[in-house]
Amino acid sequence: MAYFTIEVVKPANKKNKVRYRATVREKTCGRVSFSKRKTFDYKAAATKWAKELIHSLENGEKPTDRELQVLTVSELILKYIDKCNRSTKPLGRSAQSSLKQTGRYNIGKVKLVDLRSQHIIDFALERLESERKPKPQTVAGDISFLRSVLIHAKSLFGLEITDQAIVESYPTLRRLRLIAKSDKRHRRLVGKEYEYILEALEEYQSRDKTELPYADLFEMSVLTCLRVSELCRLEWKNLMEEKSLIRVTDRKHPTHKQGNDMLLPLLGKGRALELILKQPRTSKFIFPYNSKTVGTGFRRVVRSLGIVDFQYRDLRREGCSLLIEKGFSLPQVAAVSGHKDLKILHDIYVTVFPETLIHLEMTKTNT
Repeated sequence: MAYFTIEVVKPANKKNKVRYRATVREKTCGRVSFSKRKTFDYKAAATKWAKELIHSLENGEKPTDRELQVLTVSELILKYIDKCNRSTKPLGRSAQSSLKQTGRYNIGKVKLVDLRSQHIIDFALERLESERKPKPQTVAGDISFLRSVLIHAKSLFGLEITDQAIVESYPTLRRLRLIAKSDKRHRRLVGKEYEYILEALEEYQSRDKTELPYADLFEMSVLTCLRVSELCRLEWKNLMEEKSLIRVTDRKHPTHKQGNDMLLPLLGKGRALELILKQPRTSKFIFPYNSKTVGTGFRRVVRSLGIVDFQYRDLRREGCSLLIEKGFSLPQVAAVSGHKDLKILHDIYVTVFPETLIHLEMTKTNT
């Protein structure tokens, strides 16, 4: 049955007139199967439009956009990626990769007009059973990226579609544990793992005669708290040798993908600057290497040492935690790590060993 509501839209500026928003909905088996809204200057006009639309619906003349009838989820994803990448705020690599991958699953063949919560649940099951066996946390990210596409489809393409299918699927997805929140990692290097890894990386790069200075990159990752992708984008022109500073461009940010630059102090009592200056100037980049290749080599070496549950990204936590243990405050550590939210820095990237606090207290007492 179709019905309508009229709500008053108060203007942001008191000088402007009050407007009226008409919303027409139709329910099938207790679920909203059609929803459309429009804003008018006069209540009579809003009421007239709503009644005419209801009359059309009740006579089987459903005014669904033609493109919505034929467009599939996969096709919408590609349109969305293209539109975003032509803007001043293109999609990040992770978002693009996730969306393109989602489009290749069976859900990509579903027409937008037919999209229901069951398709979302089927996608989650299919994803978890795929060859790569992703974790529920990864699937949650995939669904979140897809939800963004549906949310922005109306403003970008004029399509009368909402994220209702995903919203309705969440209780079941959580009940069946098909999705989950990301686990907080606390892994740090313990004992002599740092020394073992550094020595093994030096041996690995000399044995395989690779141009990649794995050992230097390893040390730099800890000293600078940079992600490996950021490390491989450092440029010679941004180095301020006399001040022991370097400008890092486009640091990773959850919302601002570009223009997020900052000055990074090169700590380690001169060690970070020393590692930079020893690199050959064969490119505009200080470390002109593929970050994925660096990560692959690192994993291979760590695995050969029998060290478990340690990933390259954990070096960022190691660096932040070491700075805290040396007596730096959270705001000071954030000046190195680039965090804008100190709570995230504290909760996710700082894991302090209790014994280091005793050493820090004794050091401060002696001074």
